[in-house]
Amino acid sequence: MHSFIAKLRGHAQDGIENTQGEFGKLLSLSPLSVKLDEDPTPLEPYELLALRSAQLKLEDVGKKVALLRCNNEQYLLLGVVE
Repeated sequence: MHSFIAKLRGHAQDGIENTQGEFGKLLSLSPLSVKLDEDPTPLEPYELLALRSAQLKLEDVGKKVALLRCNNEQYLLLGVVE
C-alpha cells in the first residue's frame, strides 16, 4: 500500500514539475479552439481541455489565454489573461 501511494505521488510530482505555462489566442468557443503564439496552427480539440472555472464567453474570442502544457501532450486552458 505504501509503495503504491509513493508511486502515485511520484507521478503527480513529475507531472507538476514538467508542466509549462504558455499563452495563446482564443480563436472560437464552438468547438473550443486555441492558437498558441509560437505555433502556426490551432490546437486540435483532442489536444485541449478547458478548466471548468474558466467560464469563457463569446466576447473572449480573440483575447490571450493561459494554458498549461501537460506530459500527455494535452493542454489545460486556464482562462483569459487580463
